[in-house]
Amino acid sequence: MSQQPAIREQYIEWLRNSAAQRRPLPESHLAHAWRVAHQAARLLQERYGVPRVRVFGSLIHPERFHVGSDVDLAVEGLAVGDYWDAVADVLFLDDKVTIDLVDPDTCPPDIWAHIEREGVVL
Repeated sequence: MSQQPAIREQYIEWLRNSAAQRRPLPESHLAHAWRVAHQAARLLQERYGVPRVRVFGSLIHPERFHVGSDVDLAVEGLAVGDYWDAVADVLFLDDKVTIDLVDPDTCPPDIWAHIEREGVVL
C-alpha cells in the first residue's frame, strides 16, 4: 500500500514533463528550425542534385511544433545509393534540430498524397 503514493507521484511527474515538452517553442526556435530546413534543402540540392525538397509535418503547423519535434523533409530525386550519406549530412547540420528525410519511392501512398497537398517547397 505504501508504494501507491510513490507510483502516483512518479506518474504525475511524468505527465508534467510530457506536457512541458509539448509546449510550443518560442518564435525564435521556430525560425531557427526553418533556417535549418532551408540549409538542408540547399545541401541536398547542391551535393546530391535533388530537384525538389518539401517541408511537411509540424514545422508547417507552428501550433504543433514543440521541443521534441523534428523537421520532416520530403526529398524527390535522391539516388538510392546516396540516401544514407544524405541522412548523415542533414543529421549533423544542427545540434538542436533533427531532420527526417522521406523518399516518395518508399513512402506509403496516402502519406505521399498528404505531402503533395500540404508540403511547402523549399
